[in-house]
Amino acid sequence: MMRITAKLRLLATTDLHMNLLGFDYATDSQALTNGIAGISTLVAKARAMAQAGGRAVVLLDNGDFLQGTALADWHSTRPPTKDHPIIRAFNAMQYDAVGLGNHDLDYGTTYLAEAIKGLDSPAISTNLACGALAGVRKHIMIARQVRTTQGTSEGTATLNIGVVSALPIETAIWNKLELPDDATIQDPLDSIADAAALLRARGADLVIALAHMGIGPSKTANTCGNSGAAVLAQLPDIDVVIAGHTHQRHPQGDAGETVISTACPIVMPGYAGADLGVIDLDLERGADGKWRIAQQRTALWPNTNTVAADRTITKISAPAHHATRDYLSETIAEISHDLHSYFGMVCPSDAHALSARAKAIEVRQALATTPFGQLPLLATATARAAGGPNGPTNYIHIPKGPVLRRHLANFAPSTNRTCAMLVTGDTLRNWLEHSASVYRQISTDAPEQPLLDHTNPSFIFDTIYGLDYRIDPSRPVGQRITTLHHDSKAVTPDQRFVLATNHFRAAGGGGYSDLNLPAPLFQSDLSPVQGFVQALQSDDLAEWTHTAPWRLNCSGRCKAVFECSPLALRYFDQIRTLSPEILGHTETGFDRVQITL
Repeated sequence: MMRITAKLRLLATTDLHMNLLGFDYATDSQALTNGIAGISTLVAKARAMAQAGGRAVVLLDNGDFLQGTALADWHSTRPPTKDHPIIRAFNAMQYDAVGLGNHDLDYGTTYLAEAIKGLDSPAISTNLACGALAGVRKHIMIARQVRTTQGTSEGTATLNIGVVSALPIETAIWNKLELPDDATIQDPLDSIADAAALLRARGADLVIALAHMGIGPSKTANTCGNSGAAVLAQLPDIDVVIAGHTHQRHPQGDAGETVISTACPIVMPGYAGADLGVIDLDLERGADGKWRIAQQRTALWPNTNTVAADRTITKISAPAHHATRDYLSETIAEISHDLHSYFGMVCPSDAHALSARAKAIEVRQALATTPFGQLPLLATATARAAGGPNGPTNYIHIPKGPVLRRHLANFAPSTNRTCAMLVTGDTLRNWLEHSASVYRQISTDAPEQPLLDHTNPSFIFDTIYGLDYRIDPSRPVGQRITTLHHDSKAVTPDQRFVLATNHFRAAGGGGYSDLNLPAPLFQSDLSPVQGFVQALQSDDLAEWTHTAPWRLNCSGRCKAVFECSPLALRYFDQIRTLSPEILGHTETGFDRVQITL
């Protein structure tokens, strides 16, 4: 029997985080890409090429589209409307379906429900049940006409493509404040398996999983936010997985080393419109009438600054873009010295101190009259704006003088609220050991060895203020905290502390789920920006501003290299104990700085 074949191209985005124009609102300047406006140009090119080659095309988004920039925050303060700029952009780009991510709930279900009313395509979430989101579908079926070949004969056939979507089960904790009482989030594995089987029974030829979860690494192969996509890829009824959430890239980049083995094609198109995911499937219909994937090619198309912005998306974005810039120009405080995050991965920074103080001030006020107010107070500061894939402009830098609202944009890229937990010394040590896994294990004799392990994103790295500790990256992961003190005394395993952090961390976000963290004692009603403003206008815990809770220490035996903004050179005296030396420059515009540990 002669083979019947067809071709399909899947285009995918994820974690766009409202980056409509690729604009850096913190620095009030254009970033390295044109954001969704650039992605739209790539989509048009990919469609045209596919159609010229006889491929049908499906365009999907994998969630976390509604929140993530200062423009998104500004827009969330407006009355909710279905005429939302990113919804209009999705419609202009002709998306076929949009999955939900955990951050799409950050502004509340009323806001989300009103926004997606304007979508021309269905919004999907298989494992989220919520009365306020009645417009969100559990799954969908897309009927797409494909060109078929049988020997020298050509024809057409209808390809039925099922689409399911799952967000992390931890969303129930991360977004507890925003979710109504009737909302439930099911286990992604069970809900996706059931929905995929149902779609198969209804005639789906292929089933695509929009898995708003990472592909690893994780100590256990489960459906948590960090590794669930790879687990879903092993389900028998799933043919393709679009991964996300962890902001990594696959198949290009270090994320590819961590994929759980599966024949199912997986793509993870980075963060903030860094890439367009492209999966080309060559399909073959068997004697039983069922379509199967005969060949597949998975790639990322980078959205570099050479990709022109789609003028349609630029026009749609313009009103909100200009209004946001005006709002962010307001002065909220004054500082007497420059504040920056250039060295945040090699030593504590004033930016870290401000972040920790903002949390601690809220927690101290909330718990002052409770028994917990008598315990030692500590606070975390997560490494944000630390260069990395977003380029050499991705740092906090506030010059002394007026602090504008825009200066806080990189401090609080998400709406994670401050919370407090009761923790032991043993938990603190495990917390810091996980945090220190961002470093490669370095040695005494390796030339120009990289300091950071880029398979672990920088946002898993926390500084804990109120402690004094040392990190030795020459030691294996899990054995790097060589000293751990509080108030000049060694921390004991059962010693109790109140730790101010955010609800993302408290829920185990960033791979902290293995710590079995307790339920929060308190969760703030303030937005992160409101907390920062309060800290900037307060002298409480001012001593933390000039405190270095940790330092890297290999007893002077090791040299290592990290990438940093060229603008950091003027501040090298702040890391003089590390003997910084510029070795050269990267193609992406970073300085390569060698330090001695």
